Amino acid sequence: MLKNNLLKIIGYALFSMIVAAVLTLSLRGLPGTPNSVEINTPEWKEDGPFELSPERGRYALTYSLIEDKSFFFSTPLARFTTPDLGYKNGHYVSLFAPGISYLTGVGYYIGRQFGNAQIGTVTVVAIFALCNMWLLIYIIRKLGLHPMTAIIASLVFLFATPSFAYAVTLYQHHISTFLILCALALAINFNSWLALFFVWFLCAMSIPVDYPNLFLMAPIGFFALGKIIYFRQKNQSKLVISLPKVFTFLGLVLPLSFFLWFNQSSYNNPLQFSGTVPSVHDIDESGNPAPEKTADKENIEKYLNPDLQKKTTLTFFKPRNLVNGLYIHLLSPDRGIIYFTPVLLFGIFGAYFLYKKNPKITILLLSIIMLDILLYSMWGDPWGGWAFGSRYLIPAYAILTIFIAAFLDHYRKNIFMLVLFLTVASYCVYINTAGALSSSANPPKVQVLYLESLSGHQERYSFDRNLEYLQLGSSKSYAFQVWASKYMSAWEYFQVIYSAIFAILSFAIIALYLNKRGDKI
Repeated sequence: MLKNNLLKIIGYALFSMIVAAVLTLSLRGLPGTPNSVEINTPEWKEDGPFELSPERGRYALTYSLIEDKSFFFSTPLARFTTPDLGYKNGHYVSLFAPGISYLTGVGYYIGRQFGNAQIGTVTVVAIFALCNMWLLIYIIRKLGLHPMTAIIASLVFLFATPSFAYAVTLYQHHISTFLILCALALAINFNSWLALFFVWFLCAMSIPVDYPNLFLMAPIGFFALGKIIYFRQKNQSKLVISLPKVFTFLGLVLPLSFFLWFNQSSYNNPLQFSGTVPSVHDIDESGNPAPEKTADKENIEKYLNPDLQKKTTLTFFKPRNLVNGLYIHLLSPDRGIIYFTPVLLFGIFGAYFLYKKNPKITILLLSIIMLDILLYSMWGDPWGGWAFGSRYLIPAYAILTIFIAAFLDHYRKNIFMLVLFLTVASYCVYINTAGALSSSANPPKVQVLYLESLSGHQERYSFDRNLEYLQLGSSKSYAFQVWASKYMSAWEYFQVIYSAIFAILSFAIIALYLNKRGDKI
């Protein structure tokens, strides 16, 4: 027994080390700790790790808090942040929720001690991605599914979906997913007051990380609420309220207090959401707000005087966008699941198999997926700006891989289905590894004609843009630029990383089949 447990620990440790090594070799970045002037150069922006404004805006807030000890951006830092820059009470401020900037601040500070603040910052995101892998394994095992299906499903989430590209750069999605999976694991596996306290804490903590998390956490919140207010089983007409568990709502206090404090400090209004702050798209030579070159006369006045802008949270969601948004997230060649990660479609069948075993938990999981898809299909920008795949659906990808585990558990004796699954998963790993090692700056299809008129050549907008990027000899991987580029091309480096992931995934599927009776591995 002791020997088996020791072997299991060694196996899991080795597995974690291999996955962590792949993530480390894929981290995007450059050596050094640039100041607010250096960071405005193309080396760090367009050609470097801060190619898009969501990365720049969050890093700028981290930089400002640590280096400048300020909630407001200096003029150079504000230039770095455009075109997603806020302006309030005469100060340039962040347009992004503050949670990720604070959480990654630890990585920034540690990285700065070694002369690599940017890599230290991004490493925090990769650590959360690794934690998500283990949370998925934990949840799947608790659902009574085969342990190897948990390993395979977690690998699929991390490397066969666009979540890979956002595990190696500065985005909020893996931290949001971590909070959702943590709350989910606590809500479905524990009934104590302490577990419920942390469920409410995580629900509240998710809001300053990314505001739409409020909606994605709602099903988990209602599920937890059912453990506080419920009908007695023997007498369904009698409503019971567990008074000791009512006090678990105190878990909401600290995260919400932080959220209100940050808003007061940044915007002089505790109830001001950063997304509703007036925005500035450019800054003139004097350091004042300036309009976009393409802005019409009405918008010019609003850019010169940002306080004239009226923005509300309700304008972000429009039901009339729903049909087009569903097409973009599910079927479009520039963002759709069917192109970037069709392996998740196996999860549809897995949901059916899991429902037969545990309908209550399956409905909870499906509600999170549906809310994620519907919410961002109504979003004003369902493309997610310039992005690799549908980054908004990363929490849904994680939940869908739980259903993939149920699918694999059902078909673990069927060699044909396992080979089919591996074939599709390998394609997805190939595509998403290319995305992780290259760039997330893929334009939406609707902008391609305009871009081609400016560049004078064909502009790709799907994953073929990323493959072309690597074939031309470029990669934004820190390890490649600093070390591996001396020994191989970017395309060869991509092939090495892909082969390593494919080998791990293949080994896990072979182990599942050979262990098809469910014996100890």
